[in-house]
Amino acid sequence: MITGDIVQNKVVPAVASSGGSFASWLAVLDKLVPLRPRIVIPTHSKVGDASLIPAEAAFIRDMRDRVAALKRSGSSAAEAATRLTEVFKANYSDWAANPDWPNVNSITGFVNRFYMELQN
Repeated sequence: MITGDIVQNKVVPAVASSGGSFASWLAVLDKLVPLRPRIVIPTHSKVGDASLIPAEAAFIRDMRDRVAALKRSGSSAAEAATRLTEVFKANYSDWAANPDWPNVNSITGFVNRFYMELQN
């Protein structure tokens, strides 16, 4: 399965278009899981197997829930990004060390996008 940007191998996802959202991203991932492809070919990272799909969905859900909790507690997006960068480095160390994409730097964009989506 050639997944383009929707499934990556230990790369922090980034919604680039104005019409996209992490909610829609998760909906697509949920539709891909039952297909159980033998090979997954991402755009910006190493080829893998079907395990990449639920791994990416789990990452998005984990970080979404953490972002939502920080936002509810009154943290600014910048504060949340700082805190979650440390969480990311600790909980997703293999992602943080991935040379295929600047993962640690992309947490800020990831958090900012979720803050925007959570306003709705």
